[in-house]
Amino acid sequence: MAGGRFPYPKHVWSPSGGWWTQPTNWKSNTAFAVGISATIVAAAWKYSAENEERHSRPKGWIPSQIWAKEFRDGEVYGKK
Repeated sequence: MAGGRFPYPKHVWSPSGGWWTQPTNWKSNTAFAVGISATIVAAAWKYSAENEERHSRPKGWIPSQIWAKEFRDGEVYGKK
């Protein structure tokens, strides 16, 4: 049996917001956090793709061959 809301200690602090929390701006906060995270991931991805360097030829196809400058320029799999 679930019951209603009950009295709870007001002096207890919780990082998740405590009992029955529903911040009024949770949607905008979530969108902001997702946007910042996506920006950081995109910057890291771009830096990684521009600076990726393999010291030996891959034995097979690897996904980074799609975006890595090393493979686009034909340095590893260039025309012979």
